[in-house]
Amino acid sequence: MISMQELADICGYSRVSVSAALNGKGGISEKAREKILGLAKEHNYTPNKMAHALKGLPSQLIGMLIRDLSNPFYTQMIKIIDDHLHKEGYSLIVLNSMADAERERKAIQTLYSYNVDGLFIAPFAKEKNSDRIDSLINSHSKPVIMLDNLSRDIGSMSIGFNNRSGAKDATQYLIDCGHRKITYLAGPESSLSYQERSAGFVECMNNNKITMSTDTIYPCGSSAEEGYSAALSLLSQTSRPSALFCFNDYIAIGVYRAAQELKLNIPTDLSIIGFDNINLTKLLSPSLTSVSIHIDKVAADAADNMLKFLNDENTVIP
Repeated sequence: MISMQELADICGYSRVSVSAALNGKGGISEKAREKILGLAKEHNYTPNKMAHALKGLPSQLIGMLIRDLSNPFYTQMIKIIDDHLHKEGYSLIVLNSMADAERERKAIQTLYSYNVDGLFIAPFAKEKNSDRIDSLINSHSKPVIMLDNLSRDIGSMSIGFNNRSGAKDATQYLIDCGHRKITYLAGPESSLSYQERSAGFVECMNNNKITMSTDTIYPCGSSAEEGYSAALSLLSQTSRPSALFCFNDYIAIGVYRAAQELKLNIPTDLSIIGFDNINLTKLLSPSLTSVSIHIDKVAADAADNMLKFLNDENTVIP
């Protein structure tokens, strides 16, 4: 495998020009770019990203830290972001925090050790971990996009979701359908989304003067398995709820399975509403009503904003 300097010697251009051509950067004419790319392909040139990292050069790597890789919400978001970055010559490195503060901290350090050019972070907690994240991010001059409203003071920008208003709308929809015995299958308490969606649910119930019991907000994780277990427990009771508002669509998938096992008809015996409107729910029958937060658009906007942060204008080399 030839080095970039050897490729530069073959092409007759400087190493800087060759790097610009290979990485899709500006500052080089299209004629020169085509020549360099053609010779790179002919000589099977493969860039050594780790060597770039060790030298502190742009690595063409973007880091992404998410809370739960098993959640289809994140896999859908990862795909969109990766597709956008790939078109511009960047590769995405994804790490999973598993909603653990120490693992989250170490993952951010690991990504920075690879000299990533930028970071996407979906933090799992609003307050107790924000200072630790903030100090890590501020120690590096790399663009960071927070994929949640953890803090508008952390990173280059924050892209959040309408968690509270979405939860209010979902709850009001069930009330308008005639339901009064509504249970909210709440997600993990450590997440910001849990706090905001719970607040929206409670506000709507109070606005409609609906009395809440100890089971009105039912502790639940964020997976289909946890949704299944919670629904089995709730729906087996004599005085079961007539409607379930699920923290996310993944939980709702588990609820569907529990309802089928208990021979409850959806929506005749039980109404279900989810949150996120992930692609996977299209396979459910009957179809799941879900609050859409426009994942694909949010992910595309996040990728586009990252590319804007990374864009570097140079003087064109002929």
